[in-house]
Amino acid sequence: MQPDESFPQQLASLEAEPSMLLTEFDDVKLLLYRWQRAIPVGEPLPRYEDLALGNIGRFADEIAIVHHDDGASRITRAGNRFNAVSGWQCAGRTLDDLPAPQAQAIRAAMAASRRTQTPQLALYRAVLDGLVSTIEIISLPMSCRWKGDFFLIFQRPRANAINLARLLINAAHQGIIALSPTHASGDRRQDFLVLSINEGAANLLGERADDLQNVRLSRILAKHRLRRLLSLARRQYLRNPSSPFEVDYRLGTKTISLHVSIANADGIYAVTLTSIDELRARETLFRSMFDDNPVPMYLRERSGQRFLNFNAAALRLYGWNREDIVGRQYGDLCASGTDEVVFGETSKRHRTLRGGELEVIEYNREIMVDDTPAILSTIVDMTERKKSEAHITYLAHHDPLTGAANRNYFTQELEAAVERASRGDENFAVILFDLDNFKLVNDTLGHAAGDQLLKEVTRRIKKLVRKSDIVARLGGDEFAVLLPGMSSHKQTSQLSARILQQIESISEIEGAPISISASIGAAIAPIDATDGDALIRAADLALYRVKHDTKGGFLHFKEEMDASVKAKRTLEAELRNAQPDEQFELHYQPILAVKSGYLRGFEALMRWNHPRIGRVSPADFIPLAEETGKILELGAWALRAACMEAASWPGDLVVAVNVSAVQFRNGGLEAALTQALSDSNLPPHRLEIEITESILLEQTDATISMLENIRALGIRVALDDFGTGFASMSYLRHFPFSRLKIDRSFIQEIAESQQALAIVRAIINLGNSLGIDTTAEGVETDAQLIALQAEECGELQGYLFSPPVNQAALSQIISTYLQPVQCDQARLEQVA
Repeated sequence: MQPDESFPQQLASLEAEPSMLLTEFDDVKLLLYRWQRAIPVGEPLPRYEDLALGNIGRFADEIAIVHHDDGASRITRAGNRFNAVSGWQCAGRTLDDLPAPQAQAIRAAMAASRRTQTPQLALYRAVLDGLVSTIEIISLPMSCRWKGDFFLIFQRPRANAINLARLLINAAHQGIIALSPTHASGDRRQDFLVLSINEGAANLLGERADDLQNVRLSRILAKHRLRRLLSLARRQYLRNPSSPFEVDYRLGTKTISLHVSIANADGIYAVTLTSIDELRARETLFRSMFDDNPVPMYLRERSGQRFLNFNAAALRLYGWNREDIVGRQYGDLCASGTDEVVFGETSKRHRTLRGGELEVIEYNREIMVDDTPAILSTIVDMTERKKSEAHITYLAHHDPLTGAANRNYFTQELEAAVERASRGDENFAVILFDLDNFKLVNDTLGHAAGDQLLKEVTRRIKKLVRKSDIVARLGGDEFAVLLPGMSSHKQTSQLSARILQQIESISEIEGAPISISASIGAAIAPIDATDGDALIRAADLALYRVKHDTKGGFLHFKEEMDASVKAKRTLEAELRNAQPDEQFELHYQPILAVKSGYLRGFEALMRWNHPRIGRVSPADFIPLAEETGKILELGAWALRAACMEAASWPGDLVVAVNVSAVQFRNGGLEAALTQALSDSNLPPHRLEIEITESILLEQTDATISMLENIRALGIRVALDDFGTGFASMSYLRHFPFSRLKIDRSFIQEIAESQQALAIVRAIINLGNSLGIDTTAEGVETDAQLIALQAEECGELQGYLFSPPVNQAALSQIISTYLQPVQCDQARLEQVA
């Protein structure tokens, strides 16, 4: 017999001599002895013919012969007792047909005996006649002239067996009692004798199982004062024998709740007792957690989907009464529409009693309710959360004040438009616009009025554009419009004209009259630029040109605009590096007093002698100086230089110096004034600063306080360009200005325009009534002079008398005008 890989090797076996096998049966030793005696001299195994066909005697009934060949093991014959233990006729079957434990034991024994060339033992367990028996398998190998391997397989149950029923009953957590009906002597009432009881049942009665065998049930119950349980059980059983019931009783200090079921088998009653204490506690906890839970919950059948219960929170959410919703189908709660995935979970649409719809997420769990499979659903109302998320998303993309798109969203859409244009899908245009003098609306009418104006502008612009266009507020009063598919100047010009018309037609805000306009710049991709930043820059350059030239208009981007801005940036850089003492000088224009005929003083005007491009107009460099903050250095220099020059003039001639709003905001103006007066020893009353109305609009209390401090130093304060701004007349009452300078725009038209003349007359009369001098600046013609003399204007200034002159020409002006003169035409011609 050679090794065969088809034999399983998974189980360990006893590799001992046959006589040493640990068999429980003494007579088996005879079988082993016969096997050993049958081995021919010089051969390892007995022959099949000698052993199987006549040498096993009375063991034949417990033996089977197994032939193993080509990986398969087949039983060729089997004795009756072998078949009885196996549970069927085994001859002709393979080992695969046998029960798995038996087949596994036989294979293990065969494998071991083949390997050792000796009989081998294996064990397995099986249920025989209700008892769990341990069965011995002994494999005795044989040699044979036929192909394959042959084995005698001996099989016999061991004596010790386990009562399976008793094992299961005692292992059960439930209490199990077998009762036989009986009558106590002299007692007509039926009683029961305990035939069998497990420890579970005995524990529920406060006893030990061994003490209750063959004891009357009534005696056991009476001991614990529980006789009523017998009557209760009898009534329940008679009422419905197949229906279990529940009972509660006290055992000592403990209350016990039992689920009782009774079965009758040939007059023997099998009683099953199940403690439901924990179940009751869980049910109580569940009801508490369900009914009082603030989270909406409901129960429904697992199969029919009928609602079993709603907690109070769910009733409030859906608006139902419990009696109206319990018993309805789950489908009655579901609204039409498909489920959605919200926050990674499936969202459903549910319907309330009043017909409203809710976005909810439903968490389901299968449970048992009163022995009925049910589904417990926990509802999370996502309606408000989705609204909040949508609102947050809206706020992330929109301006909260106007509802227009914000800068971030506009930038995203601009980048998407650039991407489409790069693929050749469609061109697009960008329009930028802002409101002219919007700050004055805020300052005169208040920020609430300014907000209302921004809302109204947004509302009107949205009506002008298409649904695909995006109107955005980039900040302050700056707006942008993204126009997908718009690719011609004609289209953008037409839309811009409509925008201007709509904005200019806004005549009042919150009941207050206003006059508002806008400046618009436009650029088209890819004509003017191919990326978003460059396109915005191009539109911004066009907007800047409009505001610089005229305001209240519209321009398309042109290449020369870029050159202009570059030139401005170059000039700005050069201004930052310019040294006031080296590149700047002051020119002075005389101011004449009409009534006295005296020269009253000069206005100091700054000039920039640029080393590269020559003289730069103040209209070009003063705004740049204010933007860059250079005006602080230049302003302090101008104050000191003007005071030093004025200190050399005869008499009480006054020097007037313009002060920027930037100097006011910076807070260093008072110190600069004090330093200039100290360095020059100029009496403070000979210095006059000129401010514009825009300074008064920026900070009322702080501005008035600073002006009063300056006035307290003895310095005069003049209000320049009076009549052009929005300053309230209340400033003239609250602060005593030294002079009102009438803006040159009125003076230029005074001889031809009755409206201009009326304004000038009103300003002069206002000054006279308040005791404030008036100065007309920009006097250039004889007609203007005559008109101003007729209106008795206090002081005159302009090219008709002298242009601004440098320091070297001052002496001639002073010598000419220092003595009293008549401001008539002949005298003026003589001076000229």
